[in-house]
Amino acid sequence: MSWKDVKKVMDSIPVKSPKVYEIIFNQIKESFISGELKPGDKLPPERELSNRFKVSRTSIREALRVLEINGVIEIRPGDGTFIRQSAVQSLIEQLTTSIIKAEDNMVYEMLEVRRVIETECAFLAAQRANSLDLQNILKALEEMARSEHDEELGLRADLLFHHSIAQATNNSIYAGLVHTLSDQMKNTIRATRRHRFAKTGHFQETLQEHKDIYYSIALKNADKAKQLMNAHIIRIREQMAAATLESIGEEAKIAAYPNEKDQPHNVLGEK
Repeated sequence: MSWKDVKKVMDSIPVKSPKVYEIIFNQIKESFISGELKPGDKLPPERELSNRFKVSRTSIREALRVLEINGVIEIRPGDGTFIRQSAVQSLIEQLTTSIIKAEDNMVYEMLEVRRVIETECAFLAAQRANSLDLQNILKALEEMARSEHDEELGLRADLLFHHSIAQATNNSIYAGLVHTLSDQMKNTIRATRRHRFAKTGHFQETLQEHKDIYYSIALKNADKAKQLMNAHIIRIREQMAAATLESIGEEAKIAAYPNEKDQPHNVLGEK
């Protein structure tokens, strides 16, 4: 099968249409970046939003409800809908987190695809990588090491690391597949990094996983490289599942007891 054939197959895969609230999230985020919208600003009325996004007012209400639940907006009966008085970066993080929660299924599906493709890429890279390939992987790893407090740098470095391994297979089909999946990979890597790094120590743990994969490739230990890449992706899935379960438990408690003072205490006196 030629690369053109592979690309034709990839292009035929249906792309999920963005959800209404996702469109509004992106619009709000862009408005913040451009300075058009600021904390405390009032959103347009439902009718105007409905016309702008060409969706029903019912869909707009659902979208606003999601935004309100996630602390992005405040709906004041009889007064209107306002952006909460929060820092811009905090709001952007809330928007991204909300999208991540809603798209967890897609993240898991992408992890399954990555596990199939990237474990074999690691195996072949360990057999075929030349000195330039190893330099490119190492460069991505070094950038990753500097990114603990720089989310965007970390995202780019993580993506570059996996791209470089695909290139190191010296197989144009594998390299092309990873390139074609770049946008989906970027979104899922962002999602998984947020889940993983929510807890102290996970950054160094993740960095070490990438280092171990690099060392195995550099030492031409193909079986080890494949095993480590497989373990890396499985660990991401397990940690995301655990984080999701914790989130569901917390959300259920809030839903049952909206007022914090009413929430039950455990035997240690903690909520």
